[in-house]
Amino acid sequence: MNTSPPKIFNPRARELAKARSAAREARHGISFLLIRTAEDAASRLEDINRRFTRAGLICAADMRDEIKANLRPDRQPDAFDYIETPAALTGQYDLILSIFELQSDDDVPATLMRCRQHLAPDGMLLIGFLGGETLTELRQSLYAADQAVLGGAAARVYPMIDYSQAAMLLGRTGLALPVVDMDRLTVHYGEISSLVADLRDLGLTNVLAARSAQALSRRWLKTLSASYKTHFARDDGKLKTTFEIIWMTGWAPHESQQKPLKPGSAKMRLADALKTKETKI
Repeated sequence: MNTSPPKIFNPRARELAKARSAAREARHGISFLLIRTAEDAASRLEDINRRFTRAGLICAADMRDEIKANLRPDRQPDAFDYIETPAALTGQYDLILSIFELQSDDDVPATLMRCRQHLAPDGMLLIGFLGGETLTELRQSLYAADQAVLGGAAARVYPMIDYSQAAMLLGRTGLALPVVDMDRLTVHYGEISSLVADLRDLGLTNVLAARSAQALSRRWLKTLSASYKTHFARDDGKLKTTFEIIWMTGWAPHESQQKPLKPGSAKMRLADALKTKETKI
């Protein structure tokens, strides 16, 4: 019986998308979304009163430099290993930071467990990725264009992890002090072509294994644009686009970490602590 996860993504197409993204960044500079996420990652690390000794960073090359540039000198890890994929992790780290690498992962639970296995005791895992509400306007417009022109939906959109799924996945890793939070931003584009260009910068073009090799017709493209403008354009014609970044944080268990009290061990009633009167129902 084959228990391997289904192959959702085409590995060759994924590598080509990453290569094109790197080439576009060399010409046009790093994407605004990567800059924002790198700044957020650095801010989260600076909020932790600790200097990491060996850190593993899994993300695009330009973003690696952006994260380091935003870290204060007293928060720079002693050693910062740049790692291409979670599969390349070796040894033990007291920090593993992964940004946008879960977007095209066929087996997210296995990847999270691999990261967990390479954390030293009391090591921190910090992962950021695009969440389930990302590009909701584009996805609805793609579906509408497929229905109108092709008579049914085609494989165009990545499956995305939402907030509740992220909490469940993080809980299964066995990490201590698990936290999931979210950053949502809205961007307005003048044309849908500008949105597509940004997605190419991010390497988020269609790399699904089930994608069609058939070229998109002018009718389909026109229908897509019309649907987007009809449902998601502002009065000035700008197109609304949602990006949602979900962050997962957890720590490899260690005896020094805070632990929850055992049930029934409280020495004061909650009503007394809150200075309120308890009413029985």
